[in-house]
Amino acid sequence: MANEISMWKKSISLYAYFLLIIIFTVANFNIKKWQTQHVIDWDIIGYYSYLPSTFIYHDYKLKFLKENRKLDEGVKFWPLTAPNGNLINKYTMGMSVMYAPFFFLAHIQSQISESNPNGFSWYYQKYVHLSCLFYLFIGLYFLRKLLLYWFDEWAVALSLITVTLGTNLFYNATTEAAMSHAYNFSLAAVFLYCVQSWFSVNQRKYAVGIGISLGLLILIRPVNMLFVLFPVLYGIHSVPDVLKNIKLFFSKPVDLAIVFLLCFLIVLPQLLYWKSVTGQYLFFSYLGERFFFLRPMILHGLFSFRNGWLIYTPIMFFSIIGMYLLYKQKFQASIAIVFIFLIYIYIVFSWWCWWYVGFGNRAMIDLYSLLAIPIASFYTYVFQLQYLKRAAVFGIAFLLLGLNLFQTLQYRMNLVHYDSMNFKAYMASFGRIHFTEEYKNALEQPDYEKAKRGE
Repeated sequence: MANEISMWKKSISLYAYFLLIIIFTVANFNIKKWQTQHVIDWDIIGYYSYLPSTFIYHDYKLKFLKENRKLDEGVKFWPLTAPNGNLINKYTMGMSVMYAPFFFLAHIQSQISESNPNGFSWYYQKYVHLSCLFYLFIGLYFLRKLLLYWFDEWAVALSLITVTLGTNLFYNATTEAAMSHAYNFSLAAVFLYCVQSWFSVNQRKYAVGIGISLGLLILIRPVNMLFVLFPVLYGIHSVPDVLKNIKLFFSKPVDLAIVFLLCFLIVLPQLLYWKSVTGQYLFFSYLGERFFFLRPMILHGLFSFRNGWLIYTPIMFFSIIGMYLLYKQKFQASIAIVFIFLIYIYIVFSWWCWWYVGFGNRAMIDLYSLLAIPIASFYTYVFQLQYLKRAAVFGIAFLLLGLNLFQTLQYRMNLVHYDSMNFKAYMASFGRIHFTEEYKNALEQPDYEKAKRGE
């Protein structure tokens, strides 16, 4: 009996992993968003449209839209007009690459079942949505392996549960599963695992993993190039450490060449697309939108009731505390984590739409695999506290996890608004599952045109 209990304790993070698989699978099949055929909508139209435009309509330049060709109901494209007059996809093609295997499966099944193979019918909606589960489970698998390299089973299990059920990742991997954030979360987990493994055992297969995962991260969202800082700053705490890393990198030229070549090959199709459509290999396709780097809205992005990250995901305070603990311990990746976090929030909150329209600040989800490391450090520290202090912390964690799940339900019911929340509206809806006039009247929509001008 004692041996069975011991084995159970040694596998608690694995049980947590399988529990999360069950929870996310049940949640997705309970919501069944594909039944409304609103999976491929809003931003996802842009993420996805490379696939049907190229492989079904055979026109990645979208010229057929200018020809006023009659399209089936539900077929949607969302291009902008480039300075040269051509139609251009606002979004990079990384998500189309991630969707691609599921798109082709849907296309085959649509033809076999005599469903309309127009790229937007029922099977395409379902397969694109469920692709998130596939990548999420891969990401959680590698995140667990990464964390177990440094932390014990219980800290890892709690960290996995925290970043999935205690944050807005839960909403973005269920209701809005086809958005890019859960995919970036998963790719980042693979990338971080491969970097740590390359430094530990220095096998070439990990260089391949680094190149592929980093290339896809950049192709989905160019700001993810910041993850390059993780291997660059890994293990650094002094000037001699910097020299040691430089010496290591230059002693492995083949591995470095593999990483750069794979990254380049993965990003190359995007460069060719921009060249073909605009005449430029590098093109900023978010026309009319910009960053305001001299006026970053960091405090608003973190603490505003209009989607402030730590207002709607307060459990991530554990990660910030964990960063401090890691720094004090001179943890291998502490400098890398802190630098990436600080630079990332500076960049994302310099964007004109710093509230990022959604539940909480969804831009931060892309960083959750990295932030899971200091969360595990925080839980490791908590396990060393006296019983009453430990119980108090876990009680707070339980309440914050419950708050996130409840507010996720509220968001689905429009009781947490995607862009118009303020303190008064937050208090009017707090703990409620029914509309009130007080909540409705308190909502305050932002002025998007002023925000685009940096006002």
